[in-house]
Amino acid sequence: MSALETALTEWRSALGEEHVITEPEALASAETATFATTQRIPAILRPSTTAEVQACLRIAQARRVPVYPVSGGRNWGYGSRVPPRDGCVLIELARMNRILAYDEKLAYLTIEPGVTFRQAYTWLKERNSPLFITTIGGSPEGSLIGNALERGDGRGPHADIFNYVCGLEVVLPNGERIETGMARFPSAHAAPVFRWGLGPSLDGLFSQSALGVVTRMTFWLVKKAPYLHEFAYAVKEDAHLWELLDRLQPLALDGTLRNSLFIWNDVKALSIARQFPFEHTGGRTPLPSFMLEQLREELGRWIISGAISAQDEELGALLQRRVGTAMEGLGHRLEMQDRGPDYESAFQGRPSDGNLAMTYWRKKNPVPDPPHPDRDKCGFIWCSVAVPFTGEEAQAASAIATRVPRMFALEPNVALLALSPRCMYLVVALAFDREVPGEDERAMACYQALQRELIQAGYYPMRLGLPGFPEEIPVQDDSRTLLKRLKEAVDPAGIFAPGRYGF
Repeated sequence: MSALETALTEWRSALGEEHVITEPEALASAETATFATTQRIPAILRPSTTAEVQACLRIAQARRVPVYPVSGGRNWGYGSRVPPRDGCVLIELARMNRILAYDEKLAYLTIEPGVTFRQAYTWLKERNSPLFITTIGGSPEGSLIGNALERGDGRGPHADIFNYVCGLEVVLPNGERIETGMARFPSAHAAPVFRWGLGPSLDGLFSQSALGVVTRMTFWLVKKAPYLHEFAYAVKEDAHLWELLDRLQPLALDGTLRNSLFIWNDVKALSIARQFPFEHTGGRTPLPSFMLEQLREELGRWIISGAISAQDEELGALLQRRVGTAMEGLGHRLEMQDRGPDYESAFQGRPSDGNLAMTYWRKKNPVPDPPHPDRDKCGFIWCSVAVPFTGEEAQAASAIATRVPRMFALEPNVALLALSPRCMYLVVALAFDREVPGEDERAMACYQALQRELIQAGYYPMRLGLPGFPEEIPVQDDSRTLLKRLKEAVDPAGIFAPGRYGF
């Protein structure tokens, strides 16, 4: 009997026969992403408790069988559920979907990794909670914990999601269990409200890493604002945008813009509003520049959107005037809407799958409801880097992000996401059709060229997917040596998520 067969027998005993999946159809689905992959998955494990996760990992260590954990498996554009290396058994955490604790006064929610953005939103809404948890532009069925661990971005005051969590419960690759912050102390009342605890803080070790399975996390919630004002402005020229960013950054720094700010180029806005206009191009790609200008009409080159929140209408009106003054002469107002605390807005936690339409940009079939890019063979790859919040830096990075996709006959789908007063994420989406011969190879070549050129210019990834080649990213210190030692200490057999983020 092989090591894998022995492990499968032991996992069936630990989890139950029905929660060890080996059916070819289920495995083939798990092996599919929004770009070409070759990795094969021999089995899927579906534990429902922390103790079962521990059992899975102890068996994996004993039998030297590699495993790879996923939460919701909606990591579309970065790799979905596919492991970095061939032959990894998936540990899917979707059955661990319990909401464990909620405190309205202290504004926190403690959950397991199977809890989705939609589930948390619905749960709070059913209780008429005055609080909300940030939401994302991705699938409402995505995992809150999975997204936070990838340091995903959201909307609202807590858009930098991992910055507003604490109290992690983690199962190490050797089966040991730890808790971070104050949660490691018995009966610690401050465990869900104080992040650092006593001594070294360990939370960051389990974000974008291969050092453990997070089985519990506390999220800090936001109180809904009595005054919420959503806005959108069109910017006609690139040069106007760079100047506007330098006007808006001080407003983010002084708290006028305490919510996240979104800057989309024309291609990104169009790809969410409609699919590629094959009817106007004779079925040919890419989209000609003159046709892009016609399609975008009054939208301009860029759209800036965001929200102003305040405790009363008088303060809200003052903040609104400050934003309007900053936009004068450079931005054309598209939409200004005042909302109350009960309005269901993405800036107050309402999830939506609307943005997933852009994964179908190059597909000829209509966007289904609900969308599922893996199933529908959508081609989609994210490239995401960190950029200082200045017009000069945004211009330099955006020039690369616009030029390189065109070299590979892809439309440059570019966004700048301002989650803090100091840093923005430049996020480039490469959208294509996997059913068109040669598109997988061309898109991957584009991604690799784009990442390398951005790195050479000093703009490094803030998040990586399967195509990211972390080992090719240069470092100037001994951090890789330290991380290797940590990995060897907790994963002596080297079986846990091999290859993830370079581990």
